[in-house]
Formats: sequence, structure tokens, C-alpha cells
Amino acid sequence: MAAQLKNLVRKYWLRWNVQRARAGDPAAMSRLYLVGDPWHLNSPAERLRLEETARFIRENISSHFSSMLEIGCGEGLQTEYLASLTDRIVGVDPSSHAIKRASAKNISNASFAVGDLDSYADSCKEQFDVVTACEILYYLPDVKQACAKLSALGRTCLVTYYQGAFEQLDEHFNRMNVSSEFINGPDCKWKIVYWTRP
Repeated sequence: MAAQLKNLVRKYWLRWNVQRARAGDPAAMSRLYLVGDPWHLNSPAERLRLEETARFIRENISSHFSSMLEIGCGEGLQTEYLASLTDRIVGVDPSSHAIKRASAKNISNASFAVGDLDSYADSCKEQFDVVTACEILYYLPDVKQACAKLSALGRTCLVTYYQGAFEQLDEHFNRMNVSSEFINGPDCKWKIVYWTRP
């Protein structure tokens, strides 16, 4: 009974913070990382998505880059897959707790910074070969503006989003010149969308 109550409280707390993040509360994402792996990225289904995203980049964009930027890197679980594709990767996340855990992974070619897409785009003067924003667009209030900021940061941009966000995000990407592919998991489907700046 105590374990069930604990799980119920955790689910409610996570859901509440996700709703707060979508409503524009910048501290909500940081609160989510007070618990380890709030998105269950260590699950087999999410590991499949991480592996398939790295494979897609390698096979459809390039097998190696000089630089990569990962917006919404979280605890660095996807960074571990992306790091093999680049000489240098920078991971950015609004949660200092997540950045601390990502840094503790000691990925040799990775550096991490606390921030979000807006703050990083406003302060960064560097152009990256590839910018990824996996599973974050549906938390942002203005997708068009977010895609413009991604394009300002990278020559090639790649995003992923799960099937629950298809209706919300497909409408935007159908108006852009993008390429896409699906990742089919046992219980979920994701879309990979990428574009190269002209």
C-alpha cells in the first residue's frame, strides 16, 4: 500500500511539474530532476529511441561532425549515444540537477551548461554542425520561434517527438521543408524530423 501511494504521489508530482513547465514556469523542469530519470529514459523503449536517433543521424545526415549541440540534454543519457558522432558535443538543460548528473558521466568530448533554448540562442555566437532538440518542442509555447532559434544555432537541425504530439507538431512541420522518419517501438511511435539551413 505504501509503495502504491508513493508511486501515485510521484506521478501526480511529475504531471503537475510538466503542466507548470508547459505554462512557462522555468523552475518546473529543474524540480522534475529532483528525482532521478523522471522521463524513464533508461527504459527499453526509450533506449530504443535513443539508439535509433543516433543511427538515423549516422545513416541519413553524416557519420561524423566537428560540433553538436543538444538542447534539452537532461541527465546526458542521449548524449552518450550522440557523443560518438562528433568531435565535441555541448549539452544544455534548464535543470542544474540534470546537468550535474550529466557531467558526472564524464563523457570525454562533452560539456554541459544550465540553460534553455532561448537563453542559449541569445548568448551563443557559435554555429554547430548539428543541433538536436529531442522530445522538447511540445513543452515550448512557440514552435515556430523555437525552430528559428534552432536554425540560427546549427547548419542541420533535428527534433524528435512522440506520437502523442503528432497532431500538435505535424501541423507546423508540414509547412516547412523537412525530411522525416518514424521510430516504431513496442508501445510507442516517434517521429524524427530534420532540416538543413539553406
